[in-house]
Amino acid sequence: MAYTKTSITTPNQLLVALSTFATSSGWTVLYEGDDTPIDGSTGTDGKRLVIQSPGGDTFAHFRAANGKNIFQTHSTTGYMYGVGLTCSTAYTELPASGLWYDQTGACQMTTGEVIGCGIPIYFNKACNVYFNHIADPAEMITISVELFDGVFQHMAVGEVYKIGSWTGGAIFSASRNSANLFVSSMTSQTIEATSDYLFAVNAKANTFLRANIDAAPNRSPEVLWGSAGPATATADAGYTGKRIALPVFGDDVIANSWYPKIPHYRYIQSQSATDTGRNVNTLNCISVNLPLAVYALRDPDALSNFSQCGYVPGIYFISTRNVAPASTYDINYPASGNLFQAFPQTSRGGSLGYDGISIKQ
Repeated sequence: MAYTKTSITTPNQLLVALSTFATSSGWTVLYEGDDTPIDGSTGTDGKRLVIQSPGGDTFAHFRAANGKNIFQTHSTTGYMYGVGLTCSTAYTELPASGLWYDQTGACQMTTGEVIGCGIPIYFNKACNVYFNHIADPAEMITISVELFDGVFQHMAVGEVYKIGSWTGGAIFSASRNSANLFVSSMTSQTIEATSDYLFAVNAKANTFLRANIDAAPNRSPEVLWGSAGPATATADAGYTGKRIALPVFGDDVIANSWYPKIPHYRYIQSQSATDTGRNVNTLNCISVNLPLAVYALRDPDALSNFSQCGYVPGIYFISTRNVAPASTYDINYPASGNLFQAFPQTSRGGSLGYDGISIKQ
């Protein structure tokens, strides 16, 4: 499906546009409306949107932030406008607690605190938004918001293309996790300095996978979600109690002993803002679509053994040295007919270098 482009000026408008796009993509809107503040005060402070994938396996909960907290823990305050995302195994329209994220089987830490991911939104400034939908080999919706010219933030939710048969499959990610959703100030420099990689291993985990991994679901409390980060039991680190891994690494990951021992792309990623990386051919301008495999840490955790369990469908790692942000390209020039839309993780030559993603059209 070709991408859809629109413009929004508030977090609420992003959810309205997402609702329309999700419906046109075959997803079911379970709830769309205003929500009450999580601090117990009166009135409403942002829209809430719940969508379900066509197969019924993914329940995605979005919440607009308009100057107030939307998760229990936010490490950064200042500019508190954005959209948060978490997922669950079931849906309750009216949780007894009144909290939008209080859902059955929601992604949470071992303490029971619900966590997720999200992106900041520039309030009352027109921003371009690009929606993509992937249906084959598995469902995925991506949201790319251009906060400043050439500076992007991304969100995505869907299901992995499984290897083998196992319980679970929902996966979601964003440019930052829920604790680090907000920024101190809405500037391109701040966005660059505080963003992480989409569908990657980061020191502040922002990618989560629903999976019954070995004995984890039998623990007390049960562990139903894996997080792509360290085993640090804080909301800032985003640890759920079981680790997962993907081949794209944040620049501060491989220096730590906890980094997952899997085939990874760190050595061919940009090593600095000016380094174009090694996934680009300077002779003919080619950047190869590299797949985003998903791995799960097996029991016992102390052995650090990971097993591949699937792939992120329709999204690939690329270098953006020779592509324009949000433009589409044939992967086999000049006439393959296989189009992909290219985005930088943040911006070309920004804090994450030239690392980017391509999304199947």
